[in-house]
Parts: sequence; C-alpha cells; structure tokens
Amino acid sequence: MPAIDLSRLKTQAAHLTERFGDAQAFVRELHEVLDFYTNRTIRTSQIVQRLSLPTYRTPKPVLRQIELELEPLAEAHPLEALALTEALWNTKSLETHLLSASLLGMIPPAQAMPGLTRLPSWLSQSTDEIIRKALLNEALERLRRENPEALFLLLEDWLKSPRSALQIWGLRALIPLLNQPEFENLPAVFRILRPTLERASPSTQLDLQACLEALARVSLTETLFVLRELLRNGRAHPMMLRTLRRMLPALSPALQSGLREALREVETS
Repeated sequence: MPAIDLSRLKTQAAHLTERFGDAQAFVRELHEVLDFYTNRTIRTSQIVQRLSLPTYRTPKPVLRQIELELEPLAEAHPLEALALTEALWNTKSLETHLLSASLLGMIPPAQAMPGLTRLPSWLSQSTDEIIRKALLNEALERLRRENPEALFLLLEDWLKSPRSALQIWGLRALIPLLNQPEFENLPAVFRILRPTLERASPSTQLDLQACLEALARVSLTETLFVLRELLRNGRAHPMMLRTLRRMLPALSPALQSGLREALREVETS
C-alpha cells in the first residue's frame, strides 16, 4: 500500500464523485481507488478468519475521505444517492457495504425510507458484525437525529416481530438514540419496546439487558416503573420472568436492586 498523500487522496475522491450519477461507473472507479490503497502487508488468511466478505483492507482515512465527498451529493441528489447505495450493496465487499450503509445515513430521511425498509434484508444477508453495526448506526443516522418518530415506526415492526433476530436488531438500533444527550421521549420507546419485553427470552437477553441499561441512564425511575407495571398486570410470561432473573447479576446496582424488588413482588403476590 502506498503512503497516503492527503492531497492525492482528495483529488481521487473528488474525481470518483464525478461518477455519482452513474452508479455502475462509480463502483468501477471505486474499485480502482480501493485497490490502489490496499494494505498488502496483512495476510489474506488473517482477514478470512474474521470476515465473510472479501476486503481491500482499506485504511480508514481513505473511506472517510470518500464519505466526505459523498455527503453534500447525498443531500443535493437523494434519488441518485439511493440508487448508489443499492449498487454499492450489490457489490459484495466489506468496503462497499460499509460505504452503502454510511451513504444511506446521509440521505434526507424522506427520500431515504425506501432504502431503510431494506435494512432487515441487508442485516439478514450480513454475518459480519462490523457491517451490521454500520447498518444499525450509520444508516439510521439522519433518521435518528431528524425524525425519531419515523424511526419509532420503523423499529416498531421489528420489535413486535416473532423473529428474535428482528427484535435484537430493533434493540440495538434503539441504543444510539437513547445515548443522545438530548433524548427524552421515553414513553414512545417503552410503547414500541413492550412486545419485546413480553417475549423476553435467552436469545434476546444480552441485547435487552443493554437496552434496559441505556433506558436507566436516561431515567431509572421511569424504567423501573414500566418494568413493575409490566410484571404486575398479569401478562408476565414465565420465560420473561426467567430471562429477567438471569440478567440481574449483570445489571448496574441501582437497576438490579429495583428489578429484583419488582420480581420479588410478583413472586409474593
């Protein structure tokens, strides 16, 4: 891999974006840029052990510069950007999938929705956690920031699904929203989270645990109130009770104490 000359990289990225309106031409030229910066000091066998997709082993600054050039174009030409996300996704490499996710997250939410509805399919096709993380974080960036109500509608379908995989992805997509300092709309979160809480099982335990911790950081009082209400209203399935008990030791002390008390009330009622 040649040393990264920032001036050359900026020129290459700018030239690449001249193909923005022609998705196939963009992908062809992107391959040339990625190949130019391939880190050949890493053995292929090392990559194969960690990833299911082929990779150019591209240094992060290269992808970041390409993303910087794409961002204003995604804002100005959302339909072309949406077409490019699909072309990038259909080109099966680590870098093109990561760029597809980040580009989707740059498109204005109203125009991005057709692409965002494809996320469950893309998540199902991905076995690499780095790509799933990008799809659940970067791809939802603008929707999370600019239109959380639309995000709730999207995630509601995931969280009420009988498929544990969709529930897990919904939980993981909620956490970045809960971690935003200004976020306050807990009633909406608890409303869409209720079906997953009622179906709590070993398959969703770790992600539900992480989501409850994020909720408790926003408001421990409201989180415990909702959990107590759910446990008291007679809808608590035995599997849910077992799952909540299993996660107790891993919870923060305050959340653990409150949930333990709520479970004890159920047992003695």
